[in-house]
Amino acid sequence: NTSSPAEETHAASSLSVASCGTMGRRPRLRVRGLAGCLAAAVCLLPACVFLGIRRRQSSKTDAVEALLDDLEAAAPSKPGADAKLVIAALLEGIRDAGLLGDGSYDPGKRIAKFKVKGGGAVGEVDPSQRVWLNFLLGSNLRLWWEKAKGGSIVFRFAGLSLGPLPGAHELYVRAGLDDWACPGIKAVSQQEYYECHLKKAMILEEFWKTNRSVIPKNLQNQFSFIGDNTVISQLSEQLGHGFGWSMLLVLSAPPSVVETLEFTANGVMGTSSLDKSQAGAKLSKRHGFKDLSLNIARPLVGDTRFGSLVRTVGDRFLRIASNFGIMCTVGEPRWRSRGFKGADAQATADLFGLQQKSGGRGSARGCLTWHSRKRRKSSGTAFLTWISAQVEALPNAGNNSLAGPMPDFV
Repeated sequence: NTSSPAEETHAASSLSVASCGTMGRRPRLRVRGLAGCLAAAVCLLPACVFLGIRRRQSSKTDAVEALLDDLEAAAPSKPGADAKLVIAALLEGIRDAGLLGDGSYDPGKRIAKFKVKGGGAVGEVDPSQRVWLNFLLGSNLRLWWEKAKGGSIVFRFAGLSLGPLPGAHELYVRAGLDDWACPGIKAVSQQEYYECHLKKAMILEEFWKTNRSVIPKNLQNQFSFIGDNTVISQLSEQLGHGFGWSMLLVLSAPPSVVETLEFTANGVMGTSSLDKSQAGAKLSKRHGFKDLSLNIARPLVGDTRFGSLVRTVGDRFLRIASNFGIMCTVGEPRWRSRGFKGADAQATADLFGLQQKSGGRGSARGCLTWHSRKRRKSSGTAFLTWISAQVEALPNAGNNSLAGPMPDFV
């Protein structure tokens, strides 16, 4: 209603007089005309919305719901239901973390666009799940979808990436693995490729035994699941230095741009490419981290003499990590034609879901905790300030003195 206060007051007075039956013929026509206009406006409102006369939905909640409703209506099959489950977990998790800004959804083009608060965000997976990559959001997130041949649903992304765990690439270099590069997978036989990287896996096993104290705490937690368990450690040794291979998988995680997530009757599968904007891109390219990661995942997808055994065990004890590895692997060109089963949709949704915090929002099954990149930058600045304080205090302090407590995030 765009009427001025004066017009609204005048209209109210006219209606009041008319209801008492004291108005002449022409005023009554005026009232009837006004009522008719109002009724017509109410009746035409849905049409205006349908024809796009109203501005497209711009709130984050409306855009998310519009996308999910459109997906449900247009793709009621299992792939569509799986897509809704996973995409809802991702977008609602970012929204409930307070990081999803204004958004819009165009049902004609099936594209959703969102602003991400703080210039971007970092999504950390619950460390107990042993997932070896973090999720990264740029300042803008776009996703669009289509129904592909065979009934699958394909989501494409812009602004969603994967990054190695903090300190992973630095530890790769510190352990001496950057001293030489193994030949590319297409340059040598599978056996030669395997033997070169097996040497690196064995170096990491020895590094764990002799230099554990220099390994960052977050990575110690990642490795301790096998390294500190005598039974599992011995079993992994019998399977061909499985502990070293698991360490190598974490330290050689390729910084990647998430390109697609495809939902099929056979599970969820994704594709990615090297993210050249991240700091570890050159190291990743030099050592072929993408091919190496796909090769390490061979037992998980069932491409070894062990068949589906590794996947079965993984689903039992490391459900989230196993399905994450499968999702990142089976959709890539190298494996796609082999017809391996994709990741479980519920496990993928649990991975993407916001982790429940006491007194806060989130899912009891969710695994992600989102932080603004602006907060991360502030934390880094605080750490550098703390380091500077230590340097300045050195001439006047004893060997074991600290100039103030270490920041909590370290």
